[in-house]
Amino acid sequence: MNRRKLQWSAFFALLWIMILAVTLTTATYAWFTINAVTNVEPMEGGISRGDGNLLISSVRQGPFDKECKLQLSGNPGELSPLSTADLEHFYKASGQNASGVVKLYSDATAQAEECALHGTVYLRSEFGACEVYLKRSGLDFGTDGQILAAARLGLKITTQKGTDMLVFRLDELGNTGSAESKLTVATRGTVVSSVNGSGAASFVSDPSVEIGDYLAVENGTDDQEPEAGRQMLCTIQEDEVAAVEFWLYLEGCDEQCINAVQERNTGIQLAFAGVPLQDGGNEA
Repeated sequence: MNRRKLQWSAFFALLWIMILAVTLTTATYAWFTINAVTNVEPMEGGISRGDGNLLISSVRQGPFDKECKLQLSGNPGELSPLSTADLEHFYKASGQNASGVVKLYSDATAQAEECALHGTVYLRSEFGACEVYLKRSGLDFGTDGQILAAARLGLKITTQKGTDMLVFRLDELGNTGSAESKLTVATRGTVVSSVNGSGAASFVSDPSVEIGDYLAVENGTDDQEPEAGRQMLCTIQEDEVAAVEFWLYLEGCDEQCINAVQERNTGIQLAFAGVPLQDGGNEA
């Protein structure tokens, strides 16, 4: 049977990453003194149903399946606030004034994997091309509102067309209305883009977007396939392998990334959904 005639039945790739205990120690000053002890235990994920055509692997060469085990880069012994505009260069605060506004920063790129969770997974679309979205029913970053308000999920997605960066705010995934806030940077809604030799930072607008726009539309029943959401993560051609590099970190310039985010527990689970292109073929 021609593979293209095979029925698209389900397009899910699910990755579970359980962060069993993220406990932030007591800090004396503002957010930049917060540290965390993070125990990371990769767990197997599962697919909910069907003969999925969007497959996942922890290595580019495969094997590809409907689930994979996470392989983290580095050793995330601490979860400490970072600031980044591009998921390549990371900065942390090193000095503040009496009002708690940070005035000095240092380059933390070399230590980023010790302060955040970082890894890469690979997606492959079988039997045709598909659009890739996040799957809401499989996402889980815990229920703590302060963590959800302060954290960011950063994705760098590389396909045959190139690399795109997306940074997501997680507020929509829980109740963040009671999260405490305090402005610790001079201008609201900015992140650090560079630091000069004296420790003075240059700021740019926060690149993060709401995660809800990138979710597949789910119909609430297991026997119905997801539909296209408002914005897709990427398009994957038939048998193409796409790399999805992810970062989970606390954005240090966020108003909710303050001492109130200490002593919190959380977990994380990622899930992707694939929706076939309308004509089932390759995109021009």
